[in-house]
This record gives sequence, C-alpha cells and structure tokens, in this order.
Amino acid sequence: MAKSNKKYHSTVGRRDFMKKLGVGAGALGLGAAGFAASGIGAEGFKDLDEMMASPLAERKLPFWVKEVDEPTVKIDWENMEIFEGPEKTLFNPASWENPQDYKDIYDRNIASTKKNVQENVPGLSLKDRALADANCWGWGGRSGADLAPPWAGTEVKANPMWEHPTMFYTPEDYGVPKYNGTPEENSRMLRTAGRIMGASDMGFVKLDERTKKLLWGKIKFENVEKGYAEVEKNKYVLPNKDLWAICSVIPQSLWMQQFTERMSWASSNTMSYSRANIYGNRLSVFLRGLGYQAYGGDTESVGRLVGFGVMSGMGEYGRAGILVSPQYGTNIRTVMVTITDLPLAVTKPIDAGISKFCETCKKCGEMCPSGAISMEDKPFWGGNTASQAKGIKGWYMDNKKCYSYMLGGEPDCSRCQTVCPFTKFDDAVIHDLIKLSIGSTSKLNAAIRKMDDVFGYGKEPDLSKTAWDLDPMDIPVYGLDKSRS
Repeated sequence: MAKSNKKYHSTVGRRDFMKKLGVGAGALGLGAAGFAASGIGAEGFKDLDEMMASPLAERKLPFWVKEVDEPTVKIDWENMEIFEGPEKTLFNPASWENPQDYKDIYDRNIASTKKNVQENVPGLSLKDRALADANCWGWGGRSGADLAPPWAGTEVKANPMWEHPTMFYTPEDYGVPKYNGTPEENSRMLRTAGRIMGASDMGFVKLDERTKKLLWGKIKFENVEKGYAEVEKNKYVLPNKDLWAICSVIPQSLWMQQFTERMSWASSNTMSYSRANIYGNRLSVFLRGLGYQAYGGDTESVGRLVGFGVMSGMGEYGRAGILVSPQYGTNIRTVMVTITDLPLAVTKPIDAGISKFCETCKKCGEMCPSGAISMEDKPFWGGNTASQAKGIKGWYMDNKKCYSYMLGGEPDCSRCQTVCPFTKFDDAVIHDLIKLSIGSTSKLNAAIRKMDDVFGYGKEPDLSKTAWDLDPMDIPVYGLDKSRS
C-alpha cells in the first residue's frame, strides 16, 4: 500500500484554544476586533500546525500588528532603479549638485560645535563631545584609519576630501584648554561615562613604586612627555610622571552562563572580551577628547588585571585565582586597565568577607571538571611555575590542567564562575542580607554554602539544554540580565 501523505491534526478554534489555556479572550484584552486585527480569524486556526507556523507564534508581534503580502509603501518593481551605493548618498559630497554646499554645511556644523564647546553649553560641552565621539567612533579602525591603537592613544586622521580632521577632536581643535576638574570630579565623570560605554563599575589606582609592579615587565618609564612603543623590540614606554590606572569591570552574561559549558552558551566569555575591547577603544577616545593621554586599554595589554582589580577595590582575590566582585560575583570577564595622566581620586581595596568565605566554600574547586583549582583550606605563597608570579598569598590554579580541559576536547568551560555562590541573580540565596552576614562574620559561611546547594544553585549542568530551544524574545539582549547589568 502506498504510504499516505495525509496528516492528522487536532483542530482548535479560538474559543476552545483559550479555554484549554484556562483563559478567555477577554482575559487577554482581545475581543473579536482584537483577533481580527491580529490576523487570527474568528473561526480560529485550521489546526495546530497552522497555529505554530504563524509568525505571531515566533515573533510575538503586538496583537494589533498583522502580516500582509505587500508592504504599506507602494513599490514599482518593474521600474525600480538600482541605486549605485553609498557614494550617491547625501553623506557624500559627490551626490550634491554643488559639492561646495556640502562643505559649507559641514563647516557650519564644525563652527557651531566649537562655539558650544568654547561656551561650555550644558549637553554640548567638551566632555559631552568627547563622550559622543567615544560612543560613535570608539570601536577601532575605520576606512584604514587606526583610530584607537591600544598603546599610545589615538591619532587624528585627515579627511582627504576636505582636509578636515575626521571622527573626533582634541580640546586644541576646539580652541579650548583641556578638561580641568578636581580628582574627585574627574573620577565621577569617568564613572558616568564608563557606565554609558559599557562598564559595570570602575576604580582608580595611582601608579607608585608598589603598583608599578603590577605592570608587565616590558613596560618601561622614561623622562618623555608622551609614551611610545617600539613593537619590534617588545618595548613599551610610559612617561615618568603622575599616572593613574583606570580599572573597569566588564559585565558577563549570567543568563548565558547558566548553560555552561557547551560554549557557555556560544559564548558568554568570548562575547565579553569583544565588548571589553570595544569599551577600551571608547575609553581611549574619550580621554583623548578631554585632552589627556591613554595607554593600553585592550585585554591584557598593560599588566596583571586581577591585581589591578583587587587594588582598585573592584573585588577580592578568590579561590579560583580570579576576581570576585561583591556585586557581580565572578560574572565579570575581565578588568580593563587603561593608564592615563588625568588626575583621579583613588579607590581603595575592599574587605567584603569574600576571600574568607572562599576558605570554607570550595565549591569552584569541587565542581571544576579538570581538578585545576586548589582545595587547600588556607591561601598559600606560590608562583613556582613559569605562568605564575611570586608575591601573592592566595590559591594558585594549575593552569595547564585548566587549559588542557578548556581547549583539549570539549570546548570552553566557565564552571568556576557559574557555580560561585556570589554569582547569582539578585533574588537568589546570596542576597543583600547574606552578603551583609559574610562581610560581618565568617561564622555562618559553612551554613550559607550549604544553603546554596539546598536551593539548587551551581549544580552539575544539564548538557542537553541549550538556548536554541527558547523563544527568541525571552532572551535578554546581549544576554545581559536587567538584574545584573
């Protein structure tokens, strides 16, 4: 017998479907008019397959939006002209009948911008313009122009069309002195700009004889006005004057981390590195727009990031050898460090009871699939391998075990970050009262660790679960959760 292609489905009308859901049309605010506007007929779907195939099921359009065969703008496809491209847009003077008109408009814009900066107009002042340039052009190279090189700040490139500086400006270009605020005012300004550009938190470290030891050994100091790099000699020079390290915490998606490891889900940590480097470029452009120098700014370009994070008060040193933030736990991919000569009010290291809690908890070590994390009760002096430096009394990870597991088979792993009791949504066990207890006394640490297990946090991951099965509209943009961003 020939195999039948006929399909048998359930047929469900609108009213019966809503009954099965336990609600009526009125409960959703949908009367007959509402369903008509949504494109669902009063007779309902023909079957469940038709309902599931509806674009409304996938995209969750508002009920008053309906899908149509033709757009609401009239298009003459038979006589549609193929446009030549961006060379003919209004943003290119070649498309203007009189290119001088374009230049005149551009010049008026520059003159108006300079006037507003010079008069310090609120919202149009020097720091406003610097932040606007950073957010607009701070992603890196464009049209062959290396706008934000990672070491020596940025260089103005000339626009060959009109010989105007392109993309962003210095105070000198505006005819004003560089931004001048107190260290406290400068720090507050950077915190505000940092949040807008992509940092969760920010701290500041003065470079002195102690903290300079956190810089890479290839970085030298010379009596020069501006730093420079001799890449072929692996030599990077900072000016021997007052300098500060801007330490920015870049958020990582806790929502995406719940799918650890299986690319965590494709992939929380690498995506954070990408945003971190864009952020570093933006910060360099912002500092340059204020009239100050910027060095480093990309991941691992300056020195020991966890060390700078600890000294700036962004967190404490944890068992896994990574920074643990009191607000974000280990759910931060990195601490971005940019060196500048903008005077800043330093932030001090913190004691939130985190390192003490790590002595009791050991959860990251227990859950580490490679066994790379130390299970010693107390921190110890280490640094006896080539990939570690001496001088820290903490817990030292077996880097080769971690690296071999992470890249030697099953790709990626961020389990130590995910299972940390501090790395939880705000309504989880480590809420403000628990954090207060940890910061005040260590007597309840063992009980708090057990509570974390009882509530089911940081369990062995279900490797069959991925986010591909979820409704796309339920996924947070960039994976960043409102409660932890």
